[in-house]
Amino acid sequence: MKTPDQDFINEYKPLHVPHEYDPNSCTQSNVVYALAQLKEATADEVGFKLSLLAPETSLMTHQKNAEDVLNYLFNKGLIKAINKNGQLNYNLSKIETANSGKADELL
Repeated sequence: MKTPDQDFINEYKPLHVPHEYDPNSCTQSNVVYALAQLKEATADEVGFKLSLLAPETSLMTHQKNAEDVLNYLFNKGLIKAINKNGQLNYNLSKIETANSGKADELL
């Protein structure tokens, strides 16, 4: 049974980060994988990383794909970006250091 929230859940589900590059996977998955490897990068840098992983495709194609996917994900709010020297540097805003595990009492 489809709930009223199902469309929203499908549209804004958390971003899946692949654990490896897969040449048979969709472009978005491979762009996200490359960005995860770089931690923070411009679309051109992600495109260059993809060209190292799949050299049979032109660098220009990888860079265009990276730009399209990263802009799409950023506009949906699924990834973050910081403007550095006039270029967007994208990141997955992953938490890399654990918190202390303690919280203030609520009341």
